[in-house]
Amino acid sequence: MRHATFRFRSVIAGLLVAGMATAAPAFAQSSNFVKVESHHGFGATVSALKKAVSSNMMMVMGNINQGKVLSMSGLKLEGAESFLVGNPAMGKVAFGMDPAVGVELPARIYVWSDHGKAYVGYFKPSSQLEQVSPGFAKMGGKMDMMFDIIAKAATK
Repeated sequence: MRHATFRFRSVIAGLLVAGMATAAPAFAQSSNFVKVESHHGFGATVSALKKAVSSNMMMVMGNINQGKVLSMSGLKLEGAESFLVGNPAMGKVAFGMDPAVGVELPARIYVWSDHGKAYVGYFKPSSQLEQVSPGFAKMGGKMDMMFDIIAKAATK
């Protein structure tokens, strides 16, 4: 009986491991995090991002040079900078609907460099805004499209 119980537990454990292994790639593919590799270096990608933001009726409302801040702790990063991006007219509508939207707006786009390659990354605005209120679904969808255009323009 003991041998049968051990074999049963081994089979169950194997099935759980196999299930987790197949679920992980599916989860990664459905992630709301978007990462786009740039064809340029960090500095050129930052410049292209700023231009792409303004070319798409949005503006950079602030930035955080995380590389510079983290260098104070002794960590050396090739490049790491976040940009707070938004559209004041869209913000007026959003804040009028629910002032709690300020937890997500302006939205954040991150540019970083790793092993000599630059990347642009962000969480899909729709996924973040809908957590504040389902009423932001339409606006979030529009922002998803705008961020996709901006990221592609900044990295091509």
